[in-house]
Amino acid sequence: MTKLKSKASDPMLDKIILTAQLYYNNHFSQQEIADRLHISRPWVSKLLNKAQEMGFVKISIDTPISGIPSIEERLKERYPVSLIRVVKAPDKNHNYVALSAANYFVSQVQNNDTIGIGWGNAISQFIQELTPLNTKNVKVIPMAGSFGATFETLPNYSAIELAKKINGEAQTLHAPAFCSSKEEYETLAASESVHTVLDQAIHANIAIAGIGSFAASFLTRYNILSQEEIHQLQEKEAAGDILLRFLNAKGKPVETEWTRHTIRADIFEVKKHARKIIALAWGTEKSQIIHTVLSAHLIDAFFTDEKTALDLLERF
Repeated sequence: MTKLKSKASDPMLDKIILTAQLYYNNHFSQQEIADRLHISRPWVSKLLNKAQEMGFVKISIDTPISGIPSIEERLKERYPVSLIRVVKAPDKNHNYVALSAANYFVSQVQNNDTIGIGWGNAISQFIQELTPLNTKNVKVIPMAGSFGATFETLPNYSAIELAKKINGEAQTLHAPAFCSSKEEYETLAASESVHTVLDQAIHANIAIAGIGSFAASFLTRYNILSQEEIHQLQEKEAAGDILLRFLNAKGKPVETEWTRHTIRADIFEVKKHARKIIALAWGTEKSQIIHTVLSAHLIDAFFTDEKTALDLLERF
């Protein structure tokens, strides 16, 4: 207390405290404070910033997407991921996991970035929740060729829709994700158009991905994978995939004759170049593959719901 009193004798400190009280307690505008104290408006802003730096002002934001710190800290002790956000379950109007990831993306995207985008239900909701942005010279690249029969399973569609939301330019990949033969794969992979798009995807500044399990995946729901192909993957202990890179429980790639003929940006290569890899996924049926992806340090920011997070803590 004595130390605070001695500091309070400093006229500058007095002005910092007074400015903070007028602004936060009395709800004066910055211009009103400037007029009353006979200082400039930019100087008021500096005094308010100083009040925060000195700990006189502590701002907390309590929203449905603010996260659950107690669970997040426990997960961060377990997994080498820079940011883990655990949010409440969605209501009828919003998917808060997708909204939280979308808001984080807004804070990370920069002009002139290349954005790699995945597909699936989580990605569709991410794009839906994203606030429209006015970026400049941003490219959006699909992270794989086309597959499936719905918009949610078309990476090109994800790229086009995201580009619309952020005033960007979408590149499309005119090739199937899954080739019927080695010859078809080699022909497509060697074509200039496919090679150019995949190279941009691999070198994306930000990549956004869902995480898929065999129990909850468009690949199995729409019979994109045959039973034989699923059996081959499961025989090699594949837990699921991220961007069509199938992994076993130890985070090691699982290869079959079929996966070797896949047109997609390899997440391991993307990781070498990306400034941020953002993943979002929920559902306890995905816990094993989520655990695998997080443990392998393949992503930088992960967004999930409370139920999935608690299941991860209980099981692993």
